[in-house]
Amino acid sequence: MENLSDVLRLRREQAGLTQQELAARSGVSVAVIRDVEQGRTRRPRAATLRRLSDVLPLVTSDDPLGGPATSALWLRILGPLEVRTRGSHVALGGERQRGVLGLLALSANQVVPMESIADALWGDAPGDGHIRAVHGHVSKLRRTLHHGARNKKLIICRQHGYQLSVADGDVDVLAFRRLLRQAREHRDRADLDAAAVSFGQAMDLWRDSPLLDVPALHNHPKVSALSAERVTAALEFAEVAESLGRHELVLSPLRAITQVERLHERAHARLMIALAGCGEQAAALEVFSGISRRLVDDLGVSPGPELVDAQLHVLRQGVDGAVEIRTPEGGGAPAAPRELPPVVPGFVGRSGLIEALVRDVVGRRPQPILISGCGGIGKSALAVQVAWQAAARFPDGQFYLNLHGSTPDLEPLDPLRSLGRLLRSLGVDRAAVPTDVDEAAAQFRSRTAGRRMLFVFDNVLDVKQVRALLPASPTCGVIVTSRRTLAALEGRIPYELEVLPEEDCRALLTRHAPDHAAGPDADTEAQNAVARQCAYLPLALSIAAARLSVRPAWTWRTLAERLAEEGRRLTELELEDRAVRASLMVGYRDLDPAQARMFRCMSLLNVTELGVDTAAALAGLPVLAAEDLLDQLTEAHLVQTVAPGRYCVHDLTRLFARELSVAHDPPQERRRAVLRALHSRLAVARDASRQVIPVAVWRTTLGPATPGARPGFRDRQEVYAWVDAEAAQLPAMLDGAAALGADDLVTALSAALFFPLYERGRWRELWEVSEMGAAAADRLRDPHHRAVTHGDLGYVLADLGRLDEALVHLKVSLGQHRLTGNRRGEAAQLDRMGVVYSRLGRFAEAIGNFRLSVDLECGQGNRYGEAITLTNLGLTYLRSGAPEAAVTAFGDALSGTREIEDLVGSAIALGYIAEAHRRMGHHEESARHFLMALDADRAADDLGSCTEAGHWWGLGLVHRALGAEDRARECRRNAATILHDLRLISAGERSRIETGDAPGTPDVILRNL
Repeated sequence: MENLSDVLRLRREQAGLTQQELAARSGVSVAVIRDVEQGRTRRPRAATLRRLSDVLPLVTSDDPLGGPATSALWLRILGPLEVRTRGSHVALGGERQRGVLGLLALSANQVVPMESIADALWGDAPGDGHIRAVHGHVSKLRRTLHHGARNKKLIICRQHGYQLSVADGDVDVLAFRRLLRQAREHRDRADLDAAAVSFGQAMDLWRDSPLLDVPALHNHPKVSALSAERVTAALEFAEVAESLGRHELVLSPLRAITQVERLHERAHARLMIALAGCGEQAAALEVFSGISRRLVDDLGVSPGPELVDAQLHVLRQGVDGAVEIRTPEGGGAPAAPRELPPVVPGFVGRSGLIEALVRDVVGRRPQPILISGCGGIGKSALAVQVAWQAAARFPDGQFYLNLHGSTPDLEPLDPLRSLGRLLRSLGVDRAAVPTDVDEAAAQFRSRTAGRRMLFVFDNVLDVKQVRALLPASPTCGVIVTSRRTLAALEGRIPYELEVLPEEDCRALLTRHAPDHAAGPDADTEAQNAVARQCAYLPLALSIAAARLSVRPAWTWRTLAERLAEEGRRLTELELEDRAVRASLMVGYRDLDPAQARMFRCMSLLNVTELGVDTAAALAGLPVLAAEDLLDQLTEAHLVQTVAPGRYCVHDLTRLFARELSVAHDPPQERRRAVLRALHSRLAVARDASRQVIPVAVWRTTLGPATPGARPGFRDRQEVYAWVDAEAAQLPAMLDGAAALGADDLVTALSAALFFPLYERGRWRELWEVSEMGAAAADRLRDPHHRAVTHGDLGYVLADLGRLDEALVHLKVSLGQHRLTGNRRGEAAQLDRMGVVYSRLGRFAEAIGNFRLSVDLECGQGNRYGEAITLTNLGLTYLRSGAPEAAVTAFGDALSGTREIEDLVGSAIALGYIAEAHRRMGHHEESARHFLMALDADRAADDLGSCTEAGHWWGLGLVHRALGAEDRARECRRNAATILHDLRLISAGERSRIETGDAPGTPDVILRNL
């Protein structure tokens, strides 16, 4: 390679980039790249070289400049989906695999929930099969993209989703947005030449409509939003080009856009001006004729003022000056109504949602855009914000009508009164307004026909209240807000509003309390606590901040401490005529008696989430009847659906429901409801325990009986899914049982939940549950209950590394088992104490305990317990430096587990045999046994467990010792994914494992070695 021009041209062609694409990715102008390649610029500036080198391997070990080479990834979604690595085209799989990659690229560097991916690609409610298919497509994509990833994992698993982790220069849409930001910065600084260059580079990245060859995503909201970004950019570019007198710059992008946006008046007007500016007046007038015909044929409307102005401009040949886009003044008709209320001061966030709403209000008229959500979530404020941003597209009038469907102390407007107000705003004399709803609605439709008007119908109670108010003309836009989902509203485009993210909550708080926004008062931790206590609801947040703003002596921490007291929280969130309690009461008063009772029942267990079977037990109803009521409460946004068959109530609503229950439901009725639910949970927990550890059936007999049959779990994976859904709620559930004095229920639940939680690796929840169980057993003073619960607590404390505490509880359990003559229980505690002694390095005591335990188990004929103890004996030999003896003990344990068909036990024993061989340097033998252990995990249906994670980690260590670093890294990643999903390692530790060359073994795995 003799000079830089040859190097640059070759590297660019190898990467499969055009000069325009390289310019977009590097931020260097096309002119500079062209000059370098043609040799006109031999010594470009250092900054230019740096930017180019960030994209292309300009310097390699073979080049005279020397230095390391880099690889290039180029992902294109602004047109058909295309991936290139190192200049080579990458062949992708079928449409759904391409759809997964397209969705991740649309939200590059953001987490995309797995349910969102499945919903976009399958179109119905995502099921387990769809989620598994998403996992499969991601795995294939990872393998496909691996070589272009610069030793970096492109697709990262985050909680409940995936994220495409890329640089701005790796994806065309990110490069497009970066150039757009640059163009706007140049324009705002009045550097129009530079702005035109950046706008041009941004538009050159577009090859066609986004993800053109992925039909499943054509109507996806993010694809629509991206198309709208393209239109906005082209129009801004056209304004800059016109100011420069460089109309030819925008002909290509405007032609491309008008081919897709066939009814976009402003884009066609700009194209006409650009054509006329290039001397193509005939072509400009043909554009006008074409869109005029389409507007009449498709919408039944005439061209608007933008197009008319552009036509007159062309006819007058007035292309030397800027074109002013005007709106009509009314021409003798009453002044166009402008009834929108002012935007809410301090409005924050939701920018992406606002863009999508504006686009739909304008582009999908006259379909009503429905914004729904619970009380206080900010529906009205958002609707007004959207209406103001869309107002310019509706020059004939903007109307706002509050229908008072959920206004405290006000009756909802009936349709006739609403139509009367609208007609009077349209110029109809009060005396001429019809007194019949149908006649009034017909006159309203006549008055709005062909007129570009925007209607905001706020605070709608139900479909009957708003249906007669909908205009029929495709020139009208409609925004509706309601606490209900209004499923029967024809043609509605639903947007269900969610609570604000934490960052936006802090911004809202500081805007409403500006004197506390900076300096020592700016306590982020306390602000986050306030946000949590306000359930992230804008109404509650604004009230809390307003209270703070008029109390100079208060700090954010003062406010957080006052809100922390649940019994007073709703009272704290009152300010003059604004109150969270009053807002919630409106929705409650609309419920019928059965719905109201179910709503109150949802607060009784003091948990944030419930399954439908638990809710049914609380209400004393059949499951199907309870589910119907819960769906009705979901429609009213008093309850939210978090997964099929699972419902949650946010904190403020739960506190409100609890107040109502105390006021309306007798104490004994509340107690019976809670006990029904706890007995229901006990029956499920016992079924789960029998499925996970069939030999420990005695655990299902501790405590009260659970009458009534239920469909059992079919396999271990169903149990794990139930555990994952319920685990976070279980400690609060046991706490509720203890508060009722039902200690026998607490110990029964603790015993039944032990193995389901333990086998799933949910040790933190297991510790809380076991601690509550032991405390309840102590209150009962029952030796059998104390023996079981203290043994369980000691076991989990040992696994959490709290060994001295574990010994205390295990010794209590051992004494109680001996007191009741339970030889099998005595053997189990001797085994567990041996485990603790082994971890403390007291090997002789450990081995003595294990031998006593084995003797007792053999005497009882308990092959299951004997195999567990032999496994633990082998571990002690391994820790004490006797790996050969360890292999013998593990082999005996393996024989026992196979004899009794204990698949999980076999997998554990195989894993430990593999670990012993690894420590002896028998790497091939170790790898063989680790693979056998992983096969056994699959056979035992024990995937996703801590045991499987340990086997992947051990196999990774073996591969590393054998020099197969790629395989070692993949094994570590598999282990880290499982441990993070089980919440046994943090996100930071997972990241270190996935990115580090030789990360240390996680403590949770070390504790079991």
